[in-house]
Order: sequence, then C-alpha cells, then structure tokens
Amino acid sequence: MAPAPRTPRRLPRRPITAPGTPVRRRTWWRVGPAAVVVFCVVILLVPLLGGGRERTPAREIVRPAPPSGGFIKKNVGLGTLMDLPRDPWSIRGCDDRGVPPDKAQPDLVCVVTSGPGVLSVWIYPRGRKGPRGEQALDLARRRLLSAARQRDRSFRRIAAVVTRYDGLPAIQIRGTAKIGDRPRTIRSTHIFVGGREIVVDAYATNSSFRRVDQTVFRPVLRSLRIADDWRVVRAQDEVPGQSR
Repeated sequence: MAPAPRTPRRLPRRPITAPGTPVRRRTWWRVGPAAVVVFCVVILLVPLLGGGRERTPAREIVRPAPPSGGFIKKNVGLGTLMDLPRDPWSIRGCDDRGVPPDKAQPDLVCVVTSGPGVLSVWIYPRGRKGPRGEQALDLARRRLLSAARQRDRSFRRIAAVVTRYDGLPAIQIRGTAKIGDRPRTIRSTHIFVGGREIVVDAYATNSSFRRVDQTVFRPVLRSLRIADDWRVVRAQDEVPGQSR
C-alpha cells in the first residue's frame, strides 16, 4: 500500500530580490522624520505636564499696594482705635457695631487686605488682667512661641520681643510660615489691656513684606489707641464671644 502524501512544510515568505542586491536590515534607529518630531514634542511637554520630581512654585504677580488714599481712623471694637489704610486696600468689619467679618469667628473684628497682604485684628476676652512685669511677660512670650510652633509646623521664628503700644504691655513675634502652601512673613502683636488681649496679625509675601510693613503694618500699629474707659476689666470681657 502506497504511503499517504506528506503535507509540505510552510516556509516563511521572504522578499525576492535580484541577485547582487544588498539586503536592508531593520534597526531600531531607522525612523522617519515624523517620528523624530513627535519624540521632540513629547520631551518638551513632559516638564509642562508636571513630569518632573519637584514642582516649581508659581510666581506671585500681585503685590500689596501702598495706601494711595491715606488712612482713616476707625474704632474696630471695644474702644480700640486704629488708623486703617484706604483704597486700594479693602476693609471688612473694623467698626464698633458688633458685626464680625466672619460669623464663625466672633473674636475676629477687622480684616484689611491688598493682594497677598493681610492685616487682621482679633479681640479675645480674658476675664482678667493680662501679664504684668518682666517675668510674667517673658513667660507669656515663651508660651506664645510654643503655641505657634505647635499650631503650625512650618513656623520659623525670626524675633520675639516684649514691647509697648499706647503704654500697654505687648509681645511681638516675627517669623515665617506657610499660609495656603505659600511662604509668608508674619508679624503677630499681642497687646494686653483691661480684661482683653488684642492681637494684630499682619503677613505678606517674603519679597514684599518689608515694603508693606513699612508703609502699612507698622503705621497701623503705631496708631493704636485704647479709650480710657476700656482700659479696665468690663462686663464684655467676662464671656468669650459676647457681642461687641
């Protein structure tokens, strides 16, 4: 019996070339000009799409403006008189009608802003007189520094001194910290009068702080005056958050 015919083996097809024609081999670097253009575009776009390890912080174009309209005297609450900057600075609260700029924070009585420059005034009831004497003020200074570090791990101290405003004992802290993930230079002044603690917080970008501090922040602090009848403990000092 004759054996069954075998199925022929299928060989891979190869291009037929004329004798003597050199065979071109494919290599990874043989690409067309279009592929080169695409590759260059991708390389240029990777940094813009955030492909780097660290993101460069955006530059802040807006800066606090000098008060071209001068200053206006305001009673920001509880007999606290201050000269506040006019236009182009905006003012919220900063009057003695008892309406805080933020209802969720009744101790915040005044907010003044221009771009990234911010000055805010807080009045905290203590129900008793503040620290008096060198030792008590030094202890209060160290406690305020400790509280600042615990509240914000990014805080870095520049200076912390005992001083006076309108003849009243005060503690002033300067430093740097991140506010909204952006570095800021801060000046926080705590003034003790009657049964209250008046806190004036001022901050701006690191690059503009010295200028705005000279033209706005320090003049506002120097203008601070406390009415004579508010230099003693009063009924409003006994209950935190009580209407002004």
